[in-house]
Amino acid sequence: MAAVVDLSAALAATFRPDANIRQQAEQHLDQLKQTNFPSYLASITNELGNEERPDDVRQAAGLQLKNSVDAKDAARRTDLMNKWMSTDAQLKQHIRDVLLRCLHSPKGDVRKTTALVIAKIAGIDLQAKEWPNLIPSLLNNMGAQPPAPVGTRQATLMTLGYICEEVDESLLSPENVNMILTAVVAGMGPGEPDEPRLAAIRALTNAIHLAKNNFEVENERSYLMQVVCQGTQAASEQMRVAAFQCLQNIADNYYPKLQAYMTELYGMTTKAIKEDNDEVATQAIEFWSTVAEYELELLDDGKDDECKNFIVSAADYLLPILLECLTKQDEEALDDEGAWNRAMAAGFCVKLLARICRDRIVPQVMPFITANISAQDWHFREAATFAFGSIMEGPSVASLDAYVRQGLSYLVSALKDPHRVVRETTAWALGQVFEQVHGAEAEGAAPIVSKEMLPGLLTALVESLKDEPRVAYYVCDAIRLLALGFNTGDADTSPLSPFLKDLIQKLYEAAEVFRNHPSQENSGKAQIAAYEAINDLVRTSARDTLEFVGTLLTVVLNAINANLAVPLGSQQAAEKMATLQGQFCGMLQVCMERLCRSEDARAALVPYRDQIMETLLKVLTMTQGGAGVHEEAMLAAGTFTVATGPDFDKYLPQFMPFIRAGLQDHTAWQVCLSTVGVLGDVCRAVSAAIWPYCDELVSIILANLGSPTVHRNIKPELLTVLGDMALAIEGQFAKYLDAVLTILRQAMGMSVQMVAANDYDTYDYNNMLRRGIIDAVSGIAQGLGDDMVKNTPAGAASRDRLTAELPAVFAFVSSVGGDKTAGDGCYDEDVARAAIALLGDLCSVLPAAGPGLAQQPSKDWTLLVQYVIQCGDDSLSGNNVSWAIDLLKKATGMAM
Repeated sequence: MAAVVDLSAALAATFRPDANIRQQAEQHLDQLKQTNFPSYLASITNELGNEERPDDVRQAAGLQLKNSVDAKDAARRTDLMNKWMSTDAQLKQHIRDVLLRCLHSPKGDVRKTTALVIAKIAGIDLQAKEWPNLIPSLLNNMGAQPPAPVGTRQATLMTLGYICEEVDESLLSPENVNMILTAVVAGMGPGEPDEPRLAAIRALTNAIHLAKNNFEVENERSYLMQVVCQGTQAASEQMRVAAFQCLQNIADNYYPKLQAYMTELYGMTTKAIKEDNDEVATQAIEFWSTVAEYELELLDDGKDDECKNFIVSAADYLLPILLECLTKQDEEALDDEGAWNRAMAAGFCVKLLARICRDRIVPQVMPFITANISAQDWHFREAATFAFGSIMEGPSVASLDAYVRQGLSYLVSALKDPHRVVRETTAWALGQVFEQVHGAEAEGAAPIVSKEMLPGLLTALVESLKDEPRVAYYVCDAIRLLALGFNTGDADTSPLSPFLKDLIQKLYEAAEVFRNHPSQENSGKAQIAAYEAINDLVRTSARDTLEFVGTLLTVVLNAINANLAVPLGSQQAAEKMATLQGQFCGMLQVCMERLCRSEDARAALVPYRDQIMETLLKVLTMTQGGAGVHEEAMLAAGTFTVATGPDFDKYLPQFMPFIRAGLQDHTAWQVCLSTVGVLGDVCRAVSAAIWPYCDELVSIILANLGSPTVHRNIKPELLTVLGDMALAIEGQFAKYLDAVLTILRQAMGMSVQMVAANDYDTYDYNNMLRRGIIDAVSGIAQGLGDDMVKNTPAGAASRDRLTAELPAVFAFVSSVGGDKTAGDGCYDEDVARAAIALLGDLCSVLPAAGPGLAQQPSKDWTLLVQYVIQCGDDSLSGNNVSWAIDLLKKATGMAM
């Protein structure tokens, strides 16, 4: 077996307060791990299993062992799993034996760490059909006679719970599942000490999704429910909390089986909500939130017949209890961003109830609001205000209209309430009114936010921008939502037009205040909210304010350049500046987008083109130095290509190196994804001018498509951009045809395999992949189409090459039509339309396409045609494919 070295000093040093000592210890451990992995594993296992070592050393050893087989990053985790599987079998067995022995350690912290390590290794071993004695060994601990020590049983139950959470259920046999559940339920018995009993209920929570067969048998289901419900009455508060958390998991996994137990569950939960400690009450409320979320999903999916209407049935009785909880705010938690308590949980649940009960909730909640909105005690004023905001989503505008008109002036005045939390909630509630009701009035009804009301409303909102950052954050959001409610497309004017300049100026000044007071809590969030409000004011601005939008664009350009000149003394300063520059680049992008919607305003951009591009190139250059922003600048550059069109070709020599760098930086996958999108913008803007760069671009794109380390979400977009390039350079794309069609064939095969697997978890990704494939093939067919139709020598070769791929393309499109993953006849409409358009493109340029499609063994592609016909004309979105359907009828000779 591998040599064992003494690592106790190094492990102990990883806990030292001195950063230099910690770093030296970690380097020492890492060096051994890299140079002699077997020795490293054997040595840390020895430290973990040595009862004479201090607890912190053994815990550190356990964590090192866990981190040797597991990581947050998926690619890193896969590497570690492969490394463990290739480790010497004798060494692995030794490690497993030591771990099982450590469950009997008298040291509680060691046992807990060991439980986690066992689960991580089990996640690998059980998949590889190794460690067959693991589950039997754990069950032996629970069934030993005489009984194993309490600590051992507790650690064993923790281990079983972690395993159930970590391991795919398909790797556990029904027999193992039953034995695990039996052992866990036995550990929950009232006669058990609190520690193992708590570990048991937590283990059951992790294992409950495995109990499908048990929940199908009434007596087994009822027994499990009885044991969990008993836990909600335990003397231990932690036990009661865990029992209600287990009930949440049961509701989420076995909602259809709850009917027989709802009366008892209602009684237990409401008693806990009203009488128990805050943490227990919070979890009891969460049970109802879980049920509500399940029912909302059913209703949103059109599965009304599967909904048991538990929430509607309980609402009359549950709602008053929840509203009372809103008044129980914990003052100590008011400034804690991560706090979650009875009042907060009740507020979330009330919002869910409003979405389910809809109009009927309004008369139930309004008396509470009316009675408390002007109360002397701020708790009640805040609770009433929160309740008002909570019912804005769900009920119809008609049912809310009169109450909102009456309450709006009160909310505006409450922005000056003496208590900060009331002001904060008031600003949030105004945002809810603007988001859900403002702009959605019935046809012919007077606007809820009238022109007469605007001056006073905006004055109050602008004044509140000077409030504490937590309040100002919601004020900025309310202004943003107010603007969106006034969105009039490209209208000549808007009710906000007279106020736009001043409003944006005040938001900009507020953002600067927040920026210059970084010590103030939440100032960063408020600053971002101010910039986002400016962006939406610009997006929704009318034509009569475009001159000001142009002025704002120059202000933003100047701000970006001023920031570029600021010396950055530390990494923290560089990161803050990167965030700020990202916001400014986003504002620049929004200004350009708005101006581009009008030809006159687009022309007004011409004098600023060079300055805009020079500024963006400077920001991108700073990024390469590690002290700037990349993604937002790249996206702004993409909008700039749209604004400049073919004239963008003059900037290609300076800009293309950044496109290349972004494509190659696939470790920062979102930056890479943005770059791919911008490359598509460039291709559409400059057309054939992209040709000199295509050899290198295609090489990078094909390498990324073939790399297992490139994030999978990038790959569909890479396929799409190949179609964009083909459309841009037309016949010259023939140079890359063989290589690109080879990778497209592989992608189509992968998509077909996903359909065969019938795995709903891959359905959305498969649609992304399909869209990328379709865009690529369609772009190639259209780009090469002119040469193929003219029958030039190059065109004839391309036609023959594409014709050879027709069977694979037809099989791919038929697999889309035959996909029942989302249900019979359920398709992504955009994908269905794009697939039909693709077949039309192929039939228009390849003479063999029509007859070949008619002879295709699978006629599932015709299901897509029928589906699109049923969906109707979509000409307004530019996605009308009736031309393609007519062409397919003619080319195939088939009636559809």
